[in-house]
Amino acid sequence: MDLKNDFQLANTRIKLAELEARYESLQHETAEDPNVREATLHSLKTYINQFKEEIARYECRRASNNGGATRVNVPQGIRSDTELENTRRKLQRLEELLASKDDLEGDDELRRAERISLKRLINQFKEEIARYEARQPAQG
Repeated sequence: MDLKNDFQLANTRIKLAELEARYESLQHETAEDPNVREATLHSLKTYINQFKEEIARYECRRASNNGGATRVNVPQGIRSDTELENTRRKLQRLEELLASKDDLEGDDELRRAERISLKRLINQFKEEIARYEARQPAQG
């Protein structure tokens, strides 16, 4: 699958973060059948790598379409009330995911990098929501 816009990119990043969190938690579980656990870890890693590749391809295409000027952190912007609600839902899920990162054990550097990435995406969504709401006429 090729990502076509920034909203698909944002959704893919959310999915990637969720898969990485599941992969991390499954590495520490020992209750399951070891063969099932290993097969699940392999499957999750395949999807993680696929999503990372899709994100990288999209960002490379976007950079080349802009004459080399990367717009990776420039949000597309919310264009409708439906997109606003979707962005709020994504924001809530990201905030829940960020809170769950406090409970995980493992590589501190990896967990720190994931938290930074999640915080950056959370702030981007908050900015998009604020910009959209600022453009709306006052209701009263």
